[in-house]
Amino acid sequence: MAAYPFTTIEPNVGVVEVPDERLKKLREMIGPEKVTPAVVKFIDIAGLVKDAHKGEGLGNQFLAKIREVDAVIQVIRGFKDESVSHYYGSIDPQRDKEMVDLELALGEIKKPTLYVLNQDEIGPVEGFLVVNAKTGEGVDELIQEAYKLLDLLTFYTVKGGKEVRAWSLEKGLSAYEASEKVHTDMAKGFVKAEVVDYDDLVGAGGWQEAKIKGKVRLEGRDYLVKDGDVIEFKFGK
Repeated sequence: MAAYPFTTIEPNVGVVEVPDERLKKLREMIGPEKVTPAVVKFIDIAGLVKDAHKGEGLGNQFLAKIREVDAVIQVIRGFKDESVSHYYGSIDPQRDKEMVDLELALGEIKKPTLYVLNQDEIGPVEGFLVVNAKTGEGVDELIQEAYKLLDLLTFYTVKGGKEVRAWSLEKGLSAYEASEKVHTDMAKGFVKAEVVDYDDLVGAGGWQEAKIKGKVRLEGRDYLVKDGDVIEFKFGK
């Protein structure tokens, strides 16, 4: 983070792992060689100032970058530090929130928004998710809330007991579309999907045990994937 306004112009892109207790449990149960979590991409765009929609403070450039994303997370300063200047010379989270909301509206940007307050003390603040970016407190919750904001679900694949992987998927998509996310060749040769609910799989103690108990279902390409589905795709060449 730069200490002065507009010293950071180009967006920084970070791909972060989604905290997932279910994935940890699958790893413990299956003992795979490789575990791959679902991820969310965050694009850090410099803050907007008053009249950004008119080009103030490189506003046009920043607004153009915001138009490319799927959701907005407003990280608003709540901490006091004389070595880090504030564009308006004072700390006022509500003022900053309202100003950014106005500039986004004037820039005709309508996206789901999560309001995050970056301050030293972690605790409930109405209308904000509170984090301490310096210590990392609250960041896991921020990642999970961003996941919800994007209306994503998580499904899992188990590859021969050697790899367990979590995948993010938009809600309302089909097994065929999920297979396409895993691999385009898999989607092209899609035959069926063997599906078991996470809770049923863990309750049974393993894939074969779940099959014996009749918990593994055969689903077609139009099946709508549910959060927590563990899927083995069957495909031909």
